[in-house]
Amino acid sequence: MLPKGFKVGGMHVGISNKKASKLDLSLFISECPASVAGVFTRNIVKAAPIIVSIKRLQHIKKCYGIVANSGCANACTGIRGIKTAEYICAVVENSLKLKSETILCASTGIIGKQITLNKKIFEKNISDIVNNGLGRSAKNEENAVFGIMTTDTFIKKISKSIVIDNRKVVIWGCVKGSGMIHPDLIGFHATMLSFILTDLNINNTTLQTILNESIDSSFNNISIDGDTSTNDSIIVLANGKSNVTLSSQIDIKNFIDAFNEVTIELAKLIVKDGEGATKFVELEVKNTKTKNDAKKIASTVATSPLFKTALFGSDLNWGRIIAAIGRSGVNFNINKIDIYVADLQILKNGKVVKFSNNTAKTLLLKKEIKFIIDFKEGSASIKYYTCDFSYNYVKINSEYN
Repeated sequence: MLPKGFKVGGMHVGISNKKASKLDLSLFISECPASVAGVFTRNIVKAAPIIVSIKRLQHIKKCYGIVANSGCANACTGIRGIKTAEYICAVVENSLKLKSETILCASTGIIGKQITLNKKIFEKNISDIVNNGLGRSAKNEENAVFGIMTTDTFIKKISKSIVIDNRKVVIWGCVKGSGMIHPDLIGFHATMLSFILTDLNINNTTLQTILNESIDSSFNNISIDGDTSTNDSIIVLANGKSNVTLSSQIDIKNFIDAFNEVTIELAKLIVKDGEGATKFVELEVKNTKTKNDAKKIASTVATSPLFKTALFGSDLNWGRIIAAIGRSGVNFNINKIDIYVADLQILKNGKVVKFSNNTAKTLLLKKEIKFIIDFKEGSASIKYYTCDFSYNYVKINSEYN
C-alpha cells in the first residue's frame, strides 16, 4: 500500500538492451512537493546519477520524485554520462510539467557503458508512462520495483502503517540488489538502490537525521560479497499528505521505530536474495568495548571468503571465524570470547568446548543461521547480516553482462 499522494510505475525503454518484457525504467512520483533525504556511496568512484542527485540535494528543499533505470550503471562515463542523467530527469520533469531540478535520479547495471537513447522514442516512452503507467495499484508497485532489478530473483518491497493522533501514516519502501553489496553509505558527504516513501509531514533536516541513524543498523550492516558499489543510493520522500506531524517525543519514537523496521527488513531482503546464496546469516557481536569495534569484527567475519564457503558446505570450521576476528584490527582478550551457533556453544573463553558435530551440522544445514560472538569486555553490540558463497555466485558473476 502506497502512502497518500504517491504514484509509481515501470516500463521498458530500451536502456537494458534486453527484450521488451524486461522493464528497465521506474518512476516514483509525489503529486505535491516532498521533503527529501538521501544517502549515497562513499566509494570515490561515483556514478553520474549520484553526482547529479547529490548536487540537487545540496540546494533544493523539495522535490517531486525519482527516475531510476536498470541495465546501465552510467558510471565512469564522464561529462557525457552526467548530461545523460540530467537529460533523463529533464524529460520526466517536462512530461510532468514540473520545474527543472525537481526530479532525482539513480541507475544500476554494468559499469563503463554509456546510456544510449533515441530521444524521440525515449520522450514518447516517458510520456506514455507518465500518462498511462503511473498508479497506486499492486501491479504499479511491482512494475516500479521490477524496473530497477538486475540479478535480483524476487521483488523486494514493504509497507508499514502507524497511527499518530488518530490518523494513519504510511511508510513504503523498495530495494534492489543481490550482488556487489557491501554498502558504505553516508549523507551528502550508497549496486544497491532503495527508495522509501511516506506521507508524513516532516522537514528535510529531521528526515535526513532519521535516515542517517537508521542505516547504521540496517543497510550499513549487510554484506554479500564485500564490494561497495559505485551506485548505492537511498532516497526518502515525505510529502505530508497525511497531514500528520511529529508533535511529541512518543510520536517521534513511534515513527522512528516503524521507519527502522522498514529499513532493516529491506536490508535483510537484499541478503536473502544474495547472488547464488543458499543461506541467510545473522551475526550478533556483543559486549565489545565500542560499537565501532563490534562493526569491524562483524564486517570482517561476514566478508571472509573462507567463512562464507564453509557456510555453503555446512562445515563448522570455527577456526575461520576466530582467524577473521583476529585480523579485524580490534584489540581484545582471546581468553574471554564465547561463540555460539544458535544456542550451541562451540567456544568458551577462547577455547573449544565439546559439542555434537551432528547437532552443528543440522544447524548449518538450515536456510537461516545465527552466530553469536560474545567478547565480555563491554556493553556495545550490533547485528550484521550476510550469506554464503556458492558455486552459483561465481557462475552469475563470471557471466554477467
